[in-house]
Amino acid sequence: MPIMLDTLHTIDQSLLLFFNGWHTPYWDMVMWIYTGKIIWIPLILSILYTLLRAGGWRETLWAVAVVAVVVVLCDQFSSSVCKPFFERLRPAREPEIAQMVTIVNGYRGGLYGFFSSHAANAAGIVTFTALLFRNKIYTATAILWAAITCYSRMYLGVHYPGDILVGIIWGTLVGAAGYWCYTRGRKWVSSGIDCPYRNTRYVHIITSVVYLTFATILTFAPIIGFSIR
Repeated sequence: MPIMLDTLHTIDQSLLLFFNGWHTPYWDMVMWIYTGKIIWIPLILSILYTLLRAGGWRETLWAVAVVAVVVVLCDQFSSSVCKPFFERLRPAREPEIAQMVTIVNGYRGGLYGFFSSHAANAAGIVTFTALLFRNKIYTATAILWAAITCYSRMYLGVHYPGDILVGIIWGTLVGAAGYWCYTRGRKWVSSGIDCPYRNTRYVHIITSVVYLTFATILTFAPIIGFSIR
């Protein structure tokens, strides 16, 4: 078993150095902004607006409550349980390869990185909302958003591919469980009608905001630089 773990760790290191090795000053700024939180505030607001317009305040409160639980379970199980338990150093802090890892703006993240809370949160939100909206364009857009989020963590040198993979698996399971709880609890907050969010026309507002944010980051990254997270 130790030999197998050593082999997996070696593969993880090799993959990380591959994904981390495509740096340019422009993409450094793009990934720095992309992996932050402030730039995605319009996306959060667009989701809230869509929920309200399509379902009303009771449905929205229930959906938001479930999403909040999904995010807390994804984030805190990673940050408060797994990272201190497994104590796996982030690539940028691993003495064995730290000198080979390219970091951006001096950012190395916390000490431990297994597993990625960014990946878990992204997978949890995407899974829950994809099941909620049942819209192919939205689902494809959400998966693209999550994939770039996951890649950005390797690009910045703060997570191994293994950290990302386990985060995706955990987030997907939590998101699916959250949707199951959402459907079971709807009888307490609605009249029992079909879910109003399924393929709602308002979901295109969310996809538009995602692509507009993509375009904004790609266009203005050299101007914004490292001043926003």
